[in-house]
Amino acid sequence: MVDKGKELYENVKKKIETSQEEGTLENQFGKFWKMACTIKTRQHDLRYLYEDTSREFVERNKDKFIVMREEFVNHMESYVEKCINIMRKKNFIVHYAKTNEEAQKIFMKELADNKIIYKSKSTEAKDIGIIDVLKKNQIKIKETDLGDVLVQLFNYTLPSFQVGPGAHFTEEEIANKIKEVYGVELEPKAQAIVEYFRTTFRKELLNDVKVSLTSANAISAEDGTIVLGENEGNISLITRATEKHIVVCGITKIVPNILDAVLMTQLQSRINNVSFNYISLISGPSNTSDIQGTSVQGMYGAKEVVVILVDDWRTKAAKENLVYADILKCLGCKSCIFPCTASRAFGNIFASKYGLGATAIIRDYIHNGIESAVNSGLFLCTGCENCYHWCPVSINCGEILKSLKKEATDKGLAPPDLEEYKDKIFKDKNPFL
Repeated sequence: MVDKGKELYENVKKKIETSQEEGTLENQFGKFWKMACTIKTRQHDLRYLYEDTSREFVERNKDKFIVMREEFVNHMESYVEKCINIMRKKNFIVHYAKTNEEAQKIFMKELADNKIIYKSKSTEAKDIGIIDVLKKNQIKIKETDLGDVLVQLFNYTLPSFQVGPGAHFTEEEIANKIKEVYGVELEPKAQAIVEYFRTTFRKELLNDVKVSLTSANAISAEDGTIVLGENEGNISLITRATEKHIVVCGITKIVPNILDAVLMTQLQSRINNVSFNYISLISGPSNTSDIQGTSVQGMYGAKEVVVILVDDWRTKAAKENLVYADILKCLGCKSCIFPCTASRAFGNIFASKYGLGATAIIRDYIHNGIESAVNSGLFLCTGCENCYHWCPVSINCGEILKSLKKEATDKGLAPPDLEEYKDKIFKDKNPFL
């Protein structure tokens, strides 16, 4: 075991010890997450709203999802080209960035001299490094999703659940924090907290947004339509009551057609026990032809819709069949996180800045290398393959992590117990001696 391996081992060990201490943020999140995962995998997901459970929905559509994603991955370049061409015909401003760094430069150029940006949940923007660049350039980020607003309010820097990043805060904690920061006394009830943010924030979203940032749940290559799902209405507001709407996402958000895009968005809704109250289909900037048939862009909605499609590692992974190539098929539904043994046991210790669980570890590896993946808890994965059995497109994250563990072991980064286990296998042909 090399010195770096020992350092990483001690880092992870310290994180685990912290997560077991009563009162720590890691401990609080771990308790919440264990409960959330247990409930999620045992309940009949939204059965009162639908004729089937979420799992029945997945099984009924699984073959469609697999064909959809394999079709895109096998013809990635042609779908990207097709999507870009049709979007430009529909007056989108489209950029194709080969690397994250290129995407960041394009984004800052599109942002121009604006010092404030309003955003809604965008795991993709974090993955591409946009959030880090905004902070580096001292651009004020105004979160609009309530979960992200709460994370920002608490200055919570630990990894959290991508879909409900603030769900682990209690009503009492939120009310106390609002009093501390804003000097406003609220009843510690969800309704009162929501009403406070609606009253204080909604007017701003309707009147003050100049530039907004979102990702996309899916983009149809057939007609260039961007699909965005939400519950709160904030995405609808900031993508319409704005001068410029910037969409940043990886090219894997592209699907063959609009029906696939809506189906993919519906899956993301059903898996996470939220029934999207709003689904936006954005096919270009606002326009009108009401004055003698003359088409003019920028009526009441966005004057510009800028789309930055990012390749970075994706085409290379497909062409070279890299160990994580299967992740290209990922639907972003987070289905794999709920039954994950390591995620249940370690909460946001088995995680990275890209979120919780195996997919976040894999993204950490892609962007930051094997040492970062080990530091994020790579060896906490048990290899149980629950992720594989739950995944709507049968991605085996456990198998991918096994390959990463092998790379880490070859570089002397495996935990000492595993090193000892390995040595006994090679030396004595029996690890139990």
